[in-house]
This record gives sequence, C-alpha cells and structure tokens, in this order.
Amino acid sequence: MSFQTIINNSTNITINNMPITGAVMSRSQRLKTASRGPAIYTFEVNVARAFEWSGANRGMLKVLKTKKNTTEEEIKLSATTGMGYIMGYAGTVANSELAKFDIFSFTGSTMVIDINAATISAADTIFDVGDYIQPANSRYTYQVKQAVLGSEIVAGQFTLQLNRNVLPSSSDGFVNIVGQALNVANNCTFHVKCLKMPTHTLMPGKLFTFDGSFQFVEVIL
Repeated sequence: MSFQTIINNSTNITINNMPITGAVMSRSQRLKTASRGPAIYTFEVNVARAFEWSGANRGMLKVLKTKKNTTEEEIKLSATTGMGYIMGYAGTVANSELAKFDIFSFTGSTMVIDINAATISAADTIFDVGDYIQPANSRYTYQVKQAVLGSEIVAGQFTLQLNRNVLPSSSDGFVNIVGQALNVANNCTFHVKCLKMPTHTLMPGKLFTFDGSFQFVEVIL
C-alpha cells in the first residue's frame, strides 16, 4: 500500500503551501515579519472507506507502516478518475502547444518561458492563477501567482510569477533548469514523506479502517 494508494482512496485532502515566516512585536507595537524558508507543500489526507483484511491489504499495510517518515515517494494528487480537477489546467492553450514551451531563464520566483513557435492567440489564457507547473528535470512543483495572457508574449517569450523561488534539484544535478520543458497541471508530481501515520482498527466482516489522517510533507533537498 503506497502513499499513492492513500491519495487515490482519499475522502478529502487539505493542501497547505504557505511560506514559513517568523513574526515579532516590537515594544512600540510594530509587527515585523521575515521569511524563514520556502513554501513547502503539506497534504493532510483522510481516508474514510474500509479496506478488506485480505492477504494483499494485510501485507501492504505492514509495508506502509514501515515507511512512515523515513521513506520518500513520488505522488500525484489527481491520478484517479474524478480527481483531475485538483491540479487541473485553467488556461485555454492546447496541450500540444504547451508541450512546445521551455524555460529560457529564471531568477528568484520568476521564470521566462520561450513558446518556441507555439500557436497562441492574444485572447488565450496561457496560465491562470493557481495552475501547477514543474520543470521536466526537476523534483519540485510550483504554482502560478499571476495570470498570463497571450497578449503578453513579447518576442516569443512571456514571464511567469511563481509561488516560491525556483529550487535546485538533485534530479538535475543541482544545475539550473534552463532549456527544460514544462510539466503542466496533472502531469506535475510531489516528492513526499509521511510525517503522520494513523493507527488502524479491525472491524467485523474482515475489514479495517484508518483512525485518523495521513500527513504527507514535501521533501526539499
């Protein structure tokens, strides 16, 4: 029973990607805040359904328990039917045209994207607020902070404002992501560990249920 199995059988998922900040109140009652790190994705996942206490589930339950916060897995939030809306693309550009994009440059939380002769009209919404993107060779996923229209393309390029600074990734050898294509929406993934694992209860009828929620936390290397 992998982390993805839990995601696929979830009843509800709470997503938190607020940046880590510190705050202090001065003697003059002035509030001062400072960033303490990148916005890390945390997923609180509830699974209300019962599972059959079969050989497969019984054995895999023990495997799941051994993973806890020591094992990293790659997950998708929308890997099953009916869940595609969670990371759904809200723009109007065809997938075949999005596939032509690559990263021209980046700095901080800004990316410049080269459209590479993709067919886009001025009225198109290339990305809407909240759309997910992921450099093809990176382990990290980002969300768009500001909508981008086709009318904003200049010399075959447009700028993306992201929810956090671009992170170096071991999957790209800690080299930059220039020239890489983009995974968009449901093609984006997260690398997580399970910080909180609920206990389980056995029920009549050879069934078991989980007694609380799972908490999956994105691993930043």
